[in-house]
Amino acid sequence: MAKDKEEKWAKDRKTFTDEIAYLRAQVATHKDQLASSLEEKDEAVSQRDALSKENAALEELVEGL
Repeated sequence: MAKDKEEKWAKDRKTFTDEIAYLRAQVATHKDQLASSLEEKDEAVSQRDALSKENAALEELVEGL
């Protein structure tokens, strides 16, 4: 009886250990995806700001015509 409990405990422990490893891998993947998304967002904001400046300069040019 005690041996059966030990075997079940060992099996459960391996299952939990495997699940934890899987979840850690998922967290790492999501962390990488988030970092990539943040870089893309920053690039988009930078492009938007540059285009806004260009637009403002063109509007001033048109007003001067």
